[in-house]
Amino acid sequence: MIDTQTQSILLELLNFSSRRNIKLFVVGGTLRDHYLQQKITDIDLTGKDIAKIATAFAKSLNLNSIPLDKTLGRSTTRIILSRQKHLDCTDMQGSRIEEDLSQRDFTMNAMGQELPDFLASKNGVIDLFGGREDLDNKTIQAISGSVFVADPLRMLRAFRFAATLGFTIEPHTLKKIFNDKEMISKIAAERIWKELLLFFGADNTGGPVILMKETGLFSCLTSISFTDWEEVSKHYNRLEHIFLNPHLYFPKYAPEVISSKFSLIKLSLLLKNMDINGAIEDKKRKDFGTPKTFETLKTLKASNSEIAYICRSIQNLNLFSRTITTNLSESSLYDLCLKGGDQLVAGILLQVCTLPFSDNIENEKLVPYEQLLDFYFTRYLPALEEKSLLNGNDIMTIFNTPPSPVLANVLENIQRAQILGEIKTFEEAKSLAAKILKSQE
Repeated sequence: MIDTQTQSILLELLNFSSRRNIKLFVVGGTLRDHYLQQKITDIDLTGKDIAKIATAFAKSLNLNSIPLDKTLGRSTTRIILSRQKHLDCTDMQGSRIEEDLSQRDFTMNAMGQELPDFLASKNGVIDLFGGREDLDNKTIQAISGSVFVADPLRMLRAFRFAATLGFTIEPHTLKKIFNDKEMISKIAAERIWKELLLFFGADNTGGPVILMKETGLFSCLTSISFTDWEEVSKHYNRLEHIFLNPHLYFPKYAPEVISSKFSLIKLSLLLKNMDINGAIEDKKRKDFGTPKTFETLKTLKASNSEIAYICRSIQNLNLFSRTITTNLSESSLYDLCLKGGDQLVAGILLQVCTLPFSDNIENEKLVPYEQLLDFYFTRYLPALEEKSLLNGNDIMTIFNTPPSPVLANVLENIQRAQILGEIKTFEEAKSLAAKILKSQE
């Protein structure tokens, strides 16, 4: 539904365009979401030269506007209404609305309605391809055989809509994706990466991921082949179940788990076997010890921080799968926190979803992971925010020691001892520093 403020702005735009004899139409996702009675935050509009009109309209009301596409004949101007609401005004493709709608992707997105009728909640939706029927049947259906040739990114969008709306992709559309999958290489990597993040950010992607794999589209994007897809799929579904029900797995830290970067963690799970022999000691390498994953993400134009997050999360999975056991000592917990770093939670989630659970959640298997999370959140992170008992300047002044790897080693050992409660005073820290320095002579 549309709030009253947005309706008021749309009425102003209607008057503005009517004075210029320009007819405006509400199209695409706006009509789809309106029909599904979902909250609408962005309004998709089209009309002759609407991008230029939208810029002038925004200026007349002191609203911010930005050009999203300056391509002649299909320019798009976005009018910013608030932080989360905007109007996207795209020039009509062709001389009639029917021509414009026929060039869209899926039947559910190929409906149009004149703006005044939309604002008055009248009938009169232009539905040339049975979009409303497909919405009723919760079906995603491509408009024509050339829909993916015109824009291959639409193949990924089909899976995103399937996940976000809980719809199924009809068989002929899946067959078209299978036939046209290799055309995805013609799309700019930045657009592909953005669409992937939107897809994996949805809650229920288990079924669509299987279809993406079966059509071969995922392999075209990552060049990865799965030797045991049934197992991968089982782990993936478990990971999504954790995200949707964190309180069942980690009741004490459910908020911390659910706030994780789940789209990147899902990708980490699917990419983890590209570098199956990666060692945690290689994390400081430029490729984080995961060269194939690193290159795949670079090719997809992921940001440096996203690449680091995924690669380090995979490394943590490798670490935890080898080292986490029951009854870990505090010293071992500290080492895991130190090596796990900011991706510790991600590594735990990846490891937990690969545990050999039966149909039920076996909480006894989660005990060491709960123990690690407890140490991380109640001991490790709070201690990092505390002032160190002895800093680098103190050590250099007291012991007349220049900056060196030895100094760094002293500081690391002081931090470790402080977090583990082995030292509690300045004098105890100084004594430990002296002992370490002496051992290095």
